[in-house]
Amino acid sequence: MTQVLQFKAGYVQDEWITPCFVSLDDLGRISAIGSEHPAQAITEKHEGYLLPGFANGHSHSFQYLMSGMAERLERGHESDDFWSWREKMYQLAAVLDPEQLLDLTTRFYQSLLEYGYTSVCEFHYLHHDKSGHAYAQPATLSISIMEAARRAGIRLTLVPVYYHQAAPGKPIQPRQRRFYCKDTDEYLGLLEHIANANRKLYPEVLVGYGVHSMRAAPPRDIKTILGTHWALGPAHFHVSEQSSDALAFEQAYHCRAVDWLYDNVPLSDHHNLVHATHINTVEIKKLVASQATVVLCPSTEGNLGDGIFPFPEYFNQGGNFCIGTDSHVSLCPFGEARYPEIVHRLFMEKRNLLCQHGALDSGQILFDHVQTSGRRALGLTGEAFDLGQPFDAIVLDGSHDRLVERPLSHVLGIAMYAGDQNLIDAVYVQGIKQVSGGQHLRKRETVESFRKVMRQVTADLTL
Repeated sequence: MTQVLQFKAGYVQDEWITPCFVSLDDLGRISAIGSEHPAQAITEKHEGYLLPGFANGHSHSFQYLMSGMAERLERGHESDDFWSWREKMYQLAAVLDPEQLLDLTTRFYQSLLEYGYTSVCEFHYLHHDKSGHAYAQPATLSISIMEAARRAGIRLTLVPVYYHQAAPGKPIQPRQRRFYCKDTDEYLGLLEHIANANRKLYPEVLVGYGVHSMRAAPPRDIKTILGTHWALGPAHFHVSEQSSDALAFEQAYHCRAVDWLYDNVPLSDHHNLVHATHINTVEIKKLVASQATVVLCPSTEGNLGDGIFPFPEYFNQGGNFCIGTDSHVSLCPFGEARYPEIVHRLFMEKRNLLCQHGALDSGQILFDHVQTSGRRALGLTGEAFDLGQPFDAIVLDGSHDRLVERPLSHVLGIAMYAGDQNLIDAVYVQGIKQVSGGQHLRKRETVESFRKVMRQVTADLTL
């Protein structure tokens, strides 16, 4: 059935339209959008502001269970950093079964929708059973992820990644056994199993590929995997997350990670570098020239003590970046997007660092950038509100204190620099309303199963 939706205003192709009418076909695709009242009757009327939904460029769904639970230290172990946090994460990865992964990921993806994400890139390295052996159906855990996305109603780009070694020159460790592939042939075989399940059972999912990190595979394997398009979706991989990562790669291979990638893969707009925290000026120039995208996960990077990405230098040279929630200590896209600039406002004692070359609205600049780069990072084509595109959208509550009686020209600035989950009133994916009044419409169906997983899993952990 054709739908006609009306909004107080809509942000369409970088401009505000008021009022805004959207007509949808039977498949939830946009058949018309504009300010002229259509001939058909209005199906739904919203006194709010229509925006394209956010793309989450980096997620490990299972880590949602431990967000905020690694903030206590044991006596005698007062020194804490990313590597000690990782040991606690390994505990969680070791105990989950496919049904638990399905239940927790379903609720997590519902939460992402409630915060305004309409699509997510799941960076997936939990491949095998608890003993480290392949399941009878090698794609079992990937199927759990794809099924969770369908149940939640979120658009999914699934990126299964290759994990071969603990660090340069160091073999896999027992606690990494669920991630391990013995060689690229085994990984590509796994990828094909996942792609088959995708084609037969979950055709709405886009499957990508990648390497877990520059430390988790030798250069020859990185070149094999990242140098060829093995799937329809994009390539993703961790780069230079920790300063010790960057140093270890340089010591082992006598060059810096991004330098090596630029010369050997080579990098392109198909590649997405997660974190890239510790890159130097030369690497920035090469990244910008390659048109690759950096996936920033500021709340996780801050929580784990990764370091500070050189955001102003990268952005001012034209670098592409999008946002992700990674370990999910925060799910707010507005916060993730503004955090990189806010940190440098503190350092530089200046404001509105994004405004340059005549562009004067930081909110609009920031929103436009994370939209464009986010869609590219997830392999989504075209502009969000083009005719024929699926209607993936969020509606800001026009009656919220932060927005009521504000000029339309300030809405994006308010959302991007002062917004949080409370601004979100409704969320649509493929024309289907998934969130209303800030709550996922099927939340009640999943709460008890999520609580059950929490009870089961936390009993097995020593977080």
